[in-house]
Amino acid sequence: MRTSFALLLIILLHLPLEGQINRAARSRLLAFAHVTVIDMTGARPEADMTVVIRGARIVAIGRSPKVRIPRTARVIDATGRFLIPGLWDMHAHLGDEDFDRNSSLRLFIANGVTGIRIMDGAPEHHAWRREVESGTLLGPRMFIASRAIGSPDLSNLSPKQIREEVRRAKREGADFIKVHDNVPRESYFALVDEAERLGLPFEGHVPVTITAEEASSAGQKSIEHFTGLDGARADDGKAAALIAVLKKNGTWLCPTIIMRSNYASLDDARLAKDPRLRYVKPSWRRRWLGMSRGAADTPPGEWSRRKELVREEKALVGKMQRAGVGILAGTDDGNPYSIPGFGLHDELAMLVEAGLTPMQALQAATSHAAKFFDKLDSLGTVEKGKLADLVLLDADPLENIRATARINSVVLRGRYFPSGELRNMLAEVEAASGKR
Repeated sequence: MRTSFALLLIILLHLPLEGQINRAARSRLLAFAHVTVIDMTGARPEADMTVVIRGARIVAIGRSPKVRIPRTARVIDATGRFLIPGLWDMHAHLGDEDFDRNSSLRLFIANGVTGIRIMDGAPEHHAWRREVESGTLLGPRMFIASRAIGSPDLSNLSPKQIREEVRRAKREGADFIKVHDNVPRESYFALVDEAERLGLPFEGHVPVTITAEEASSAGQKSIEHFTGLDGARADDGKAAALIAVLKKNGTWLCPTIIMRSNYASLDDARLAKDPRLRYVKPSWRRRWLGMSRGAADTPPGEWSRRKELVREEKALVGKMQRAGVGILAGTDDGNPYSIPGFGLHDELAMLVEAGLTPMQALQAATSHAAKFFDKLDSLGTVEKGKLADLVLLDADPLENIRATARINSVVLRGRYFPSGELRNMLAEVEAASGKR
């Protein structure tokens, strides 16, 4: 017996560390007891619930008196707290520097953002995703775009060149093609044809050479930042016609209102005093503060005009929501004062200002994201069998959407991060930000 045990110990010690970590994760047991569950299916919140997690999945959920909690589980008394699915930032940007890898990814987790759609992919992002999935790097789930086709670095490509760029994206492992502004008309439809041939969705801006209706009818899956929607902002008839096309074709809108609003508010001194700037990548922070200083050179009437455009855009989002167009929550972080992680809470508040209910705004960052990715069978709601990406809140977000920022703890892939660990993450990011 003693010999057999020694042999088993030797085998375990020589197994790859990743395998040991994965086995430990699969055996991990966690339970939230007496919690109010907002499951994001659209059902009413359920009070005094118990949610049991084994490894990376929810294995039981029900009324607390009726759910048996395994004896070895770590039990969190969540009385008075609210459990929601992990949040998604559906328009995120990352650089390729150490700060992005080691700090920006942690900012998402510390803010309950357990998934991101990266809108301008780079080889580093694919490497980081592999590390995250193997458990050697802490970060959110990632869906990664191609390089932005039609951006200044890839503008005015011929149909032949754009087909090759789509094929290249496929080879590099992109999950979808990101379309930007400067795609010639003929090349856009070549991109559509090549992407469909390779089974790649295409998402992003409406190029200046086509209309939003044409992009939607061609199969573009999402429209970002109101690109191509100028005519529908202040014209009810044009808005109704556009909405009908988007709804018919299942085209999603990711409005990134927070980015639009911040560009319209650079004259507001409060932006430059945001205490959350201490978590921002130094190069971004310097650029943003420089933009605030330069705002004094802009005629006052320009700020009024920009703010009116944002008001019109918010009204259009409300109309689209009421008509049944899918809305996604995204931030376009990297643009002024749109801070990774934190910015999503700002966007949710903006969506409510635009006319969405708190439930609808939350769905834009949870179940809608899962539906967009065709992952609603495993993500986006709090249900038995779903992956355990969860956020425990200290207050009810359906009463006040700003409660999404009152994070008690986060669960990512079944791993529990209590408030102390989340504070430590932020402290580490702040230290890294101050070093440069």
